[in-house]
Amino acid sequence: MGDIHMVEFNMELLKSELEDKTNAMALLGLNNVSVEDGRMTITVTIGAEHLNAHKMAHGGILYTICDQAVAAFDIAIGRDGVGMYGSMHYYRPAKLGDVLKATVTNRKMGKRTGVHFVELVNQDGKLIGDCTF
Repeated sequence: MGDIHMVEFNMELLKSELEDKTNAMALLGLNNVSVEDGRMTITVTIGAEHLNAHKMAHGGILYTICDQAVAAFDIAIGRDGVGMYGSMHYYRPAKLGDVLKATVTNRKMGKRTGVHFVELVNQDGKLIGDCTF
């Protein structure tokens, strides 16, 4: 996977974003932010509002969870950025009640751009998908 680019997190920068009930993070139900060894993990419980017609978490919702986890990561390190590219691989469905963890790792941090990798796992540690942004 390559080296992890170590960063310093300022959780106070992220606190107001997570408390704002009008933004995408709140709409998705993202919570329980933790940081360790240059990684940030955000948790979400899959609710009925996340499901598609097949009673699985909608793929667009899973992608958006990963995208918002990267946004939280960037906020917490004091970077104001937007995504330029994103790609996701889906490995298994997420179901109603699943507790998903999106863990963000920074792979490269330049002056103007960065590359982030996100792993999305369920409560059993099974890989649901992964993304590169």
